Amino acid sequence: MVCMYCMIFTPFTGKDNYGSPVTFAAGLVCNEKTWAFAWLFRHFVDCMGVTPRMIVTDQDLGMRSAIEEVLVGTRHRWCMWHIMHKLAVKVPNRLLRDDEFKKEFNGCVWSDLVEPDEFEEEWNRLVEHHQLEDIDRFNTLYAYRQYWIPAYFRDFPMGSMIRTTSISESENSFYKNFLKPRANIAEFYLNFNHAIEFQRNSRTALDYHDATAIPILATTLPFEKHASTLYTDSMFKKIQEEIVEGNDRCRVLGFMSGETVDTYKLGDSKRNAYVVRHEKTDDTYSCECKLFGQHDSLSLGCIWGVSGSLLTHSSVDDRQIVSKQMFYGFLRRFETDIEVLRAFVGGVEELGNSLQTGTPSTSATKKRRMVDEFYGMVRPESVEVHPPDVVKTKRKQLCEPSDFKERKGYKGCDKAS
Repeated sequence: MVCMYCMIFTPFTGKDNYGSPVTFAAGLVCNEKTWAFAWLFRHFVDCMGVTPRMIVTDQDLGMRSAIEEVLVGTRHRWCMWHIMHKLAVKVPNRLLRDDEFKKEFNGCVWSDLVEPDEFEEEWNRLVEHHQLEDIDRFNTLYAYRQYWIPAYFRDFPMGSMIRTTSISESENSFYKNFLKPRANIAEFYLNFNHAIEFQRNSRTALDYHDATAIPILATTLPFEKHASTLYTDSMFKKIQEEIVEGNDRCRVLGFMSGETVDTYKLGDSKRNAYVVRHEKTDDTYSCECKLFGQHDSLSLGCIWGVSGSLLTHSSVDDRQIVSKQMFYGFLRRFETDIEVLRAFVGGVEELGNSLQTGTPSTSATKKRRMVDEFYGMVRPESVEVHPPDVVKTKRKQLCEPSDFKERKGYKGCDKAS
């Protein structure tokens, strides 16, 4: 908050493909009413050019109304942490002391593996079993279940990656290190830019580490090796855990082949069974647990410009790897000399700008023609250089004249040097 003007600082925070907080934009509003949030969202869309696919907030009604008014088509999700925290305050004490109820309730509302109808069936069973029909808080939460229950986000990419505002709370703590509570607008603007620059530098360091780090594979599966080339290093470690878990504890229980679809039935160590479908027409796989579809699109490597679905392996991957290693190889070579590093980065930036605008840098041929025009002559294709003629000199020519020797007190030279 900028206290000098009593304005509220509102950053738009998300996750990058390292799982780290990133600020997309920020604004200042004078209050937390619907019209103020609507104004903020309109300007956010104008700046970004598109509406966000999903937004996570607390249960603020003014913000909910503004989202419905401006961010049409954006999935709105409530922070589950806030809901569970408030629930612990408002539920009867008998339930807080009931470990069985807490275990059943958490299993019902936090699960990513149940469909909406399964959730509703389990919720109704809990309400009836623990006599919660007359508790308004539970009835209200159920009425707005589509805003916070993971079961209603199973078909949405990244739905399970961001389901609390904890990442926003983390960013608020981050900004407290840069923003002063009584700063004026000019000071606030400078401090905010400093915070953003710090965030970008941290991201650059992660990019550099990701480009130079060589992931250690835990299995011999081609799938793991391919994943190591697609995901960032920090995200690959999480994916790798899933790969190892699946390789060690999952097994094929059944298989059925059709004309266009192959169907696999897989079982895990907890006796759970899932169906995986292989669509032969487009060579894609899907599992009824839907976890991979929720997680995969966020953590792909940003250096290669990957945005969206998983890429299939091709020679393009190899070219990208080679070019990436070449670029960061130069960075490693010059990192000890800051002036050389600046010159390298400046040269790359200049070349990139010229290529982007369609005016590439002056070629060697053009430069040669400019030199010829300057000197008024054409440089020959080949230049023959002859050794100079040898000049024979007499001995006395190596000594100074006699009158000069007398003035300087020179004794003469006995030998030619």
